[in-house]
Amino acid sequence: MSILLADDDVQLATFLSKSLESEGYSVRTALDERTVLSELKRQNYKLIILDLNFGQTDGLRLLEKLRSTGLETPVLVLSARNRVSDRVQSLNLGADDYVTKPFSFQELAARANAILRRKADRSLHVLRVEDLELDPGARRVRRGQREVKLSPKEFDLLHLLMRRPGETVTRQHLLQECWGTQETDSNLVDVYVNYLRRKIESLSEDKLIQTVRGAGYRLGQPAPTAGPRHEVADDSVPRGSAAPGEPVAPADELPSAPLRALVHAIAHDLAQPLTSIRCFLEMLTLRKGPVTAQPAEMIVIEQQADRAIALAKGISAMVRECPAPVSPWISIETLLNELSADFALILQSGQLTLERQLEPNIQVSSSPVLRQLLVLFLSKLVGRNPQAFIIAITASIQDRRCHLRFRWRSGNQSSKLAQDFRMILVRELATVQEIVHSIGGELILPHGQPEISLLLPATSNPVQEDVVQ
Repeated sequence: MSILLADDDVQLATFLSKSLESEGYSVRTALDERTVLSELKRQNYKLIILDLNFGQTDGLRLLEKLRSTGLETPVLVLSARNRVSDRVQSLNLGADDYVTKPFSFQELAARANAILRRKADRSLHVLRVEDLELDPGARRVRRGQREVKLSPKEFDLLHLLMRRPGETVTRQHLLQECWGTQETDSNLVDVYVNYLRRKIESLSEDKLIQTVRGAGYRLGQPAPTAGPRHEVADDSVPRGSAAPGEPVAPADELPSAPLRALVHAIAHDLAQPLTSIRCFLEMLTLRKGPVTAQPAEMIVIEQQADRAIALAKGISAMVRECPAPVSPWISIETLLNELSADFALILQSGQLTLERQLEPNIQVSSSPVLRQLLVLFLSKLVGRNPQAFIIAITASIQDRRCHLRFRWRSGNQSSKLAQDFRMILVRELATVQEIVHSIGGELILPHGQPEISLLLPATSNPVQEDVVQ
């Protein structure tokens, strides 16, 4: 039973994939829309599990797109959105079921099984790799418009290869499954693969069966990995209306509608690590024998716990009431110290490291809105980068404007980080631009670069405190 799991959270997708495989499913993970569409062309899946928070792709739009092409494969939607309207919209667009995060893995597996039991569409049981189709029930094979006649043993061999498209299947496995033997010197597999090639690969057709030297055979091209994400169109970012160096009157807080939108965005990211932790603990208790966890598993879950705590702290910092500032200016050093205090636990754990390189005596707006923006930026980075990473913060001043830049890199050279903040903020980008504009700033998001910058009204003259006589 093959499942396509469309989720761009690598750690959660990896965990769900392994858990579903332990239930007997064959799972392929797609981390972006391009891979989803490529996989659906490459082979026939019995079920699609689709996360609505799918990178820069809106999962609902992707669902609508798939259904508009006539795709009948059942779709199980995962989402942190728990409003009735979200569920209704998903079901109206063609979803077969809807599960909200965090969820129980047992519930997810039960819902997947229920969908597959309900779907009796015979076409969904036909295996397809490119233009080759195999119907296990009718024991028929077609290549394009041509019917292929196979012997029973040839059919069984092809069936085994088609159940694992794009993967290398060893000779030993094919021998065991088709002939019930593990003879290492048998050439039965090679002989029958040659028979298959003669029948399904004519001179005018592409070669489908590939020899993997020293290992076995593969049907079709290797499964595609997640390719580069498509960039979001370059939105114009308005400059602030305040004159350079002129402080903007501090606002008490963000307006309620934008604040709700930004808090909701962080809460949506929070559902990812919570789901991983919830499912991990559940699967741990279901294991047979002594309940133990591997060290590598514990490291991942510890990282997910740190990530969840940081996001929860971010939400708290976003909604916390702040006293009215006593001055229109605040030093950038003080502002970053306050930001570090909000994320102290994840900084102490080593999951996040902040490096600073600041010109002295830079003063920026003391508006709480600026602080909330910085909390949002840091929370979104933590939410989308589950591996340990480092943020280099630089601040310089020119023409009475502060150039505040956040640039991030991996703490482990082997891990990959989200590279484009446009993708991370894709749904909140318009709101963030309006907020930055409201404090006289400018937002700079270089395409495809792991950085984000703010140009802010500033002064390099320290504000003198009143002396009490």
